Amino acid sequence: MAFAIRATSTSKAVARLRREKAQVSVADVARRADVSRTFLYDNVEPRAAVAAAMTEAGERRTQMLAEQDDEREATWRERALNAEDALKAVRTEILAQRTGIGELLGEFRDLQVE
Repeated sequence: MAFAIRATSTSKAVARLRREKAQVSVADVARRADVSRTFLYDNVEPRAAVAAAMTEAGERRTQMLAEQDDEREATWRERALNAEDALKAVRTEILAQRTGIGELLGEFRDLQVE
């Protein structure tokens, strides 16, 4: 009977940690379920539940880090594209100003010749 109560409280603790998306460890589960770590290590079902939760938490963290990397990469890609667009605009403006300066210098020379 006591084993069933402890196993149930362990399952509830694991479920609560999963819901909270908190870090899962044997110590955390033992503390929340009010059982000893030895109980968790010695019994197959609670040990398996904790191991599964730890694996799931690790996978969730890996996925979250991958998503963050993708977001950062997208941000840098967007910045690079914006910089390329700005560079094209600046080159176009410089060409227009050089053309205008050339025309003004030509008019100035024409006035000097007269």
